[in-house]
Amino acid sequence: MAVPTRAAKIISTELLENKDAKWINLVKITYEDESGQVRTWEAMRRSGRPKASAVDAVQMIAVLESPAGPELLLEKQFRAPAGKLVIEFPAGLVDEGESPEHAALRELREETGYVGEIVADRGGKRPILFSSPASSSSSTFLIHLKIDPSKAENQNPKPQLEDGEFIECFWVPLETLYDECRKLEAQGYAIDGKVGVFAEGLEMSKTWSA
Repeated sequence: MAVPTRAAKIISTELLENKDAKWINLVKITYEDESGQVRTWEAMRRSGRPKASAVDAVQMIAVLESPAGPELLLEKQFRAPAGKLVIEFPAGLVDEGESPEHAALRELREETGYVGEIVADRGGKRPILFSSPASSSSSTFLIHLKIDPSKAENQNPKPQLEDGEFIECFWVPLETLYDECRKLEAQGYAIDGKVGVFAEGLEMSKTWSA
């Protein structure tokens, strides 16, 4: 695992042609609207979604039960499109031939070192979530995981990061997630939309249940 020696920074930005793109392509979609008029739309599309998978990626809501209350596992990772360190859920792409659940457990182990347990979705079937449906067809599952701190593997977790990955993991009490996101944003971090909406939902549940 590489050790960061400096802060990441943007050097340049330029247009990229589809023939040179590895992960994402720009596409033109032609569709018919509700009035019968034919229209076009520009969008991004991932090029490597597994044939048997309903989603491109998985996002993990990994929770540890501590004596003080449940804590949420988050990451700090530089994202070039944002141009800054982003506060994110652990996440990753689904590989060909694996289930989303297997991808979630694998990515959690690789990115954070923790071994998790899948928490069954209470609705029976997870909804497919579109990250940015106005500009991309990218879709994901939010998979809930439980981290057992008594397991030997979780005593001293060791991430298995790929070359070029620099990820810092940290725990936040669920009770104060909204406030922590506000503090981190004020410190110059970008807040991933899924984390932000999750925090807003928790905060709203407190406001409207009072």
